[in-house]
Amino acid sequence: MAFQSFHYVVFFLVIFGLVRGIFRDNHDAKKNCLLAASYYFYMCWDWRFAGLIFGITLINYIIGQKIADATDQPKKKAWLTLSLVSSLGILAYFKYTNFFIDSFNTLLTNLGVETSLPLLSIILPVGISFYTFQSISYSLDIYRGRLKPVSSLRDFSLFVAFFPQLVAGPIVRASHFLPQLEEGYKEEQKNPVESGVALIIRGFIKKIAIADVLAVHIVDPAFASPGDYSPWFLLIALYAYSYQVYMDFSGYTDIARGTARCLGFELQINFDRPYKATSIGDFWRRWHISMSSFFRDYLFYGLGGSKYGNVYANLFITFVAIGVWHGAGWNFVVYGICHASMIAYERWRMNRRKAAGLPPLEYTGLHWIWRVFWIFTLVSFTRVLFRGGSLDDAWLYVEAMTNFTNTHTPIGLVGGATLLIATALHYTPSKWTFEWKNIYCRMPSWLQAGVIVTTTYLVVAFSTGTAPFIYFQF
Repeated sequence: MAFQSFHYVVFFLVIFGLVRGIFRDNHDAKKNCLLAASYYFYMCWDWRFAGLIFGITLINYIIGQKIADATDQPKKKAWLTLSLVSSLGILAYFKYTNFFIDSFNTLLTNLGVETSLPLLSIILPVGISFYTFQSISYSLDIYRGRLKPVSSLRDFSLFVAFFPQLVAGPIVRASHFLPQLEEGYKEEQKNPVESGVALIIRGFIKKIAIADVLAVHIVDPAFASPGDYSPWFLLIALYAYSYQVYMDFSGYTDIARGTARCLGFELQINFDRPYKATSIGDFWRRWHISMSSFFRDYLFYGLGGSKYGNVYANLFITFVAIGVWHGAGWNFVVYGICHASMIAYERWRMNRRKAAGLPPLEYTGLHWIWRVFWIFTLVSFTRVLFRGGSLDDAWLYVEAMTNFTNTHTPIGLVGGATLLIATALHYTPSKWTFEWKNIYCRMPSWLQAGVIVTTTYLVVAFSTGTAPFIYFQF
């Protein structure tokens, strides 16, 4: 059930009517409704996935209580290990089994062994990486003493399966979401429905009017046959893909946050103008914040961070894990290594300046503009590994970028204009975004309805089809 489908619109309106209307003053009925709706939403992808998500939910619900009840540290660690091994083992089976088999077959072939293990017919459950990490964060926080176990299985199940963010995040922490399920909790927003609708409108515009248009007019042709185009077109396509994936994923996040807000819940911000970053480290503090902070808090710090062990080894392990979290392929391994290498260099350079008594680097004026453009270019080039289906596909793309005899650069009006609009929107001051939301919230109801109808019409008119959100595959 895609967000941009008519099925979802009807589904959401029904749930909204029940939660904000019929069950408005019945807290338990509201939670029961949301839990049933979340499982229905997930089963619309494949009904068999319901058993999987419930299994992971039940494992971490029981183990969370066992960790809290354990009387000594070894027992707590044993229960935590069981949580991690079982949850990550399920994820590894569905997501990485065929990758391991294929890699093993390649290794045997290179060694001259004439054998080939068959690949398994495994369907990757949508959103499994997101709700698996969300579940184990609960067990990890209880183990670290940051969270007390929840007594209600229903509440924990709703935390794991809450449909707005179920299939593509943000990855929600239990300490942020579970308090919102308590009776008497007061919503953070003054106008939750109006501001939620404003977020949903913004998300659909990002997805359908920008991301999908960039894909059809620039990105997809370039990656489908890179040898047919000039290096300049391929370079522009890399920049366009960076904006496509940002507008697509942040658009999904806006819709998820807006939907949750309309239903009375607040999800965390997941992006902070990532292409304004002045370093690769700064980029990861702005990009997919819920995921990058998860790996920072639970893996990088768990390995020792910058205090214990070798900080560079810890960085490489963390970013390789980030890479393979995105997909089962050597291209994602190399993607993680590239980002780890760049951040390691930045840290080494920072430490050298500190040792020499020099202040941290600051960027202003033209120097800031150049630095931001340079970091954006580095990020965009690594995205060839992200967008390509394999290392071979990525290499073919890079190889085509060196063919300066090809001058075919078919940047059309629609694609070029959309890329410029995406760039302009990204670099506008953040306060303009909040001002648009405030203006919408202050509009009379009839004018808000007009904005919704007009936006819906424009989105449908400019829609290039029902392309799935990019992060659904993860």
